[in-house]
Amino acid sequence: MKDWQKNFLQKLEGAKKQWLHRFERFATEHLEPVFDRFADFATSNGFRVSAPDCDAGTRRYKFALTENGYVLLTFQMKGLEQVEVCIEVAVPGQGNADSADRRTDLHLAGPSWVETQFEDGLDTFLTAFGEAGANDAECAQELVTA
Repeated sequence: MKDWQKNFLQKLEGAKKQWLHRFERFATEHLEPVFDRFADFATSNGFRVSAPDCDAGTRRYKFALTENGYVLLTFQMKGLEQVEVCIEVAVPGQGNADSADRRTDLHLAGPSWVETQFEDGLDTFLTAFGEAGANDAECAQELVTA
């Protein structure tokens, strides 16, 4: 490998570490406080809430009503300047619903953006959970009347 290539890769690695540090600061200043508020609210309303261990540059937050009924929000760096959230929803008997991925520039991802992601994730989960329950009730009614 040429000296220029080695030098370039060292600089690139330094830049990645700098942006990773910015994500970790974003997580400490914005993600964690918003998660704590949502966790308190969700726990008081019957959810089991956890923050599974992650590698640096990634944060996961799980809100579960049942073993197989939950929403998982994963925040992570994408490239050198964007943060992405992936919202995964699982509903008993329905499996995993479609997931949603959203990105924004890290400097634009403040508390308001984070709150919106948690709100949308929980709303999506409750909508899917409610629809699954309504479908089950309709199927049970059909069996009774058949």
